[in-house]
Amino acid sequence: MNTLRTSLLAAACAVTAPLASAITIDFETASGYTTGVLSGKPSTGTQWALTNGGTNVVNVAAGVGVGGSQGIAGTGTGSGSNFVYYGFNTTNADLGATFDANSSIVDYSFAWRPTQAFGTSNSQSIFSFSIGSDTATGSNAALRLDIRSSGRLIALDGTTNQAVDGLFTLNTYATISGQINYATNTYTLFVNGVQQFTSISGGNLAFNNAASNNAFIRIGNLGGATADYRTWNADNIIVAIPEPSAFAALAGLGALGFAASRRRRRA
Repeated sequence: MNTLRTSLLAAACAVTAPLASAITIDFETASGYTTGVLSGKPSTGTQWALTNGGTNVVNVAAGVGVGGSQGIAGTGTGSGSNFVYYGFNTTNADLGATFDANSSIVDYSFAWRPTQAFGTSNSQSIFSFSIGSDTATGSNAALRLDIRSSGRLIALDGTTNQAVDGLFTLNTYATISGQINYATNTYTLFVNGVQQFTSISGGNLAFNNAASNNAFIRIGNLGGATADYRTWNADNIIVAIPEPSAFAALAGLGALGFAASRRRRRA
């Protein structure tokens, strides 16, 4: 069962903040995740499902998570050169709060690392993460982030792709985090606690598609063992809805990234 943590943001901030409702997807045995294909896990409650592509290319594996725990691993086998997407329908019961597509503030965080040396392609994505996507490929995402074969991080903001290089180190977890504001149709992006794209709209990126209407998590993996493919690991996906009184205090702080970085240092 995925763990609901009502004290997440109290631990995430350096100052005292009101509590939030959250879901943490940690891929651990205690949460109902067994090693093997990601689809159909955890054992109870909301489960991951393939949303396009018929071949599994993401596995739950031991020893690949933050601190040597279980995490997920992208593999280079499967559906040719096509992307394969996995969806997790974050319900209100999962979040412990009511999601509102017109007004909710959503904090997000996850850990990601490359496990194969990067290539040279700045055009071929090897990994994709989105929230608020449709049930297929993530085209209606509020937030969509892609990592290219070269290691370039791309934020798709609805009109142009914002890019930043040099953020990831082989076999070292980075924490990607930020906040999605469904009232303003913008989001922020931090890597290891440092806000990216700070000169663009004050650091707030527009929705990839303003038609987004849910908090559905989507992970995409390049499915084929092509020249551009690179393996990766991910762990500790956190999605939180702060209490309304916490919105102003938490905006722009990247609190979840700070908390995840502290957990990683202690591990």
